[in-house]
Amino acid sequence: RTSTTWCFDHVIKDETYLSFQVIRGDFDHMLLKNAAKNGAEVREETSVIEADVTSVSDRVTVKSLDLNSQKALHRARFLVDASGRDAFIGAKNGWRKPREELDRTAIWSHWGGVKLRGGLEEGLSIIIYMGQEQKGWIWVFPLGEDRITAGFVAQNSYLRDQQRKLKESGSTDWKYDLCMQELMNSKFVRELLEGSSMVLPMMINGNYSYEVKNHFGSNYAMVGDARGFIDPIFSSGVFLSMKSAFLVAPAVDKQLTEGLNGGNEMLTTAYKQITGAYNFVHQMIRLFYNPHAVTWAQAGADGVAHKSAENAMAAGHYMLSGDFFENYQKYQAFFETLQDPKQFQRFQKFVIDRKDFVQPTCHGRWEDVFRDMVDRDRERNKALTAQLV
Repeated sequence: RTSTTWCFDHVIKDETYLSFQVIRGDFDHMLLKNAAKNGAEVREETSVIEADVTSVSDRVTVKSLDLNSQKALHRARFLVDASGRDAFIGAKNGWRKPREELDRTAIWSHWGGVKLRGGLEEGLSIIIYMGQEQKGWIWVFPLGEDRITAGFVAQNSYLRDQQRKLKESGSTDWKYDLCMQELMNSKFVRELLEGSSMVLPMMINGNYSYEVKNHFGSNYAMVGDARGFIDPIFSSGVFLSMKSAFLVAPAVDKQLTEGLNGGNEMLTTAYKQITGAYNFVHQMIRLFYNPHAVTWAQAGADGVAHKSAENAMAAGHYMLSGDFFENYQKYQAFFETLQDPKQFQRFQKFVIDRKDFVQPTCHGRWEDVFRDMVDRDRERNKALTAQLV
């Protein structure tokens, strides 16, 4: 069995070495409240049903529909599409195209009452390679002191074949049966889920990797998953979304304050950087699925072994931690290390063959990872209890 633990504090010496898995609904609600606090007009339980960004170059019109079936028309000088995987502008205008080479589907859920171990108790995210015909991976991520998300990603041809076999054998819930079948193939996951309970319905996300063209114009810009979505193997989605918004925001401000109608060099520069970062992540993911390259499970290193291949492994750590927006052009050497047989032989000699290569921990503290999360859960439960009384 080959495995490794990528510990970002080997090369990142400030508090940014630590990242968190979150319950997405709670996180999104936190962002929504913060936006309202800072002056945004928030309309909940309201859907956008139309958005015209092509008729006039310096204006946009948006039609919305609320919970009471009331329609409204909105006009503005600029529209930021942050609609997530709906990719509203791209889908409506026929600009959204699937990434055929990443033709995969995810099936997953959340489990509660889990006794965290194997690194989960210190906040580590666990990825398990699935070889053979699945050509995918299992994930197990901690979401609290006793809650995890777990699921798997596999190519669609495998899922279609398994769906057919399960239905023929009498399955009445093939998604549940298939997910449990794949998870139970891992001894670690099987033992982890013993005595736990599923706290969400089984979820499925299919054909989720796509690219959108025409990322911005004189009156609109796409950020986050509205601009494109890549296989989430490196848990990069929230970071890609927030970083792209961070880069686009000052360019939009310039557009509005200076009354520009096209020719915004700041916006062009922002999207050059964003596109470079997205393409780089795409290259990382293609490497992950490449059966002829060393796997990411082989490529990590512990604090001692890391020193023997410092340049390549420091690049890997910075890259996975999100440094690729600024330095995607510089990290090509790391890919060459993983793909070039001669380079890999040297890497194997100095890193993988060392006895101290595999370590199961990054020595993280429970308080650093879970304290704030547990406190928030406690306050939320108090509020819910008060509402029921």
